[in-house]
Amino acid sequence: MTPRSWAGATADSLLAAVGLYLALFPGFSVLYALLTGADLFAQTPQAVAFVVAVSGAYPFVAGDWSHRRLAVFVVALYVASGGAGLAGLALLQSFDAGLPSTVVARAGALAVAYPVAVAAAFRDRVRQRLGFRPIDASESEWR
Repeated sequence: MTPRSWAGATADSLLAAVGLYLALFPGFSVLYALLTGADLFAQTPQAVAFVVAVSGAYPFVAGDWSHRRLAVFVVALYVASGGAGLAGLALLQSFDAGLPSTVVARAGALAVAYPVAVAAAFRDRVRQRLGFRPIDASESEWR
């Protein structure tokens, strides 16, 4: 193994761990806050998300799982979470309803955001199963 391959594997591992942490922490923190009544940014879900992210980074380093798919998932998760939060606020405003607690509001936004992120990350597989050409396939690959 060369130093370049070690550096590449280290970078892959760090990027995968950061991406997994960003994908897992919101769900862990909301679940922990709902179960225990703790703050959204408590230490326990942060530590659990960190351990799971670091230990789960191996498939990305080995090349079995796509870094691109993880990145799309994380971006879609945060964009959908923000969009769902804004839509929820607009809906509550239109009904003149009071604001829920931050934990309940975050849980509602994540309940919408996680399925949207999965759909965004696996959109090429869904399109292919439906008989459509994958988004990133060229004409020569599709034949």
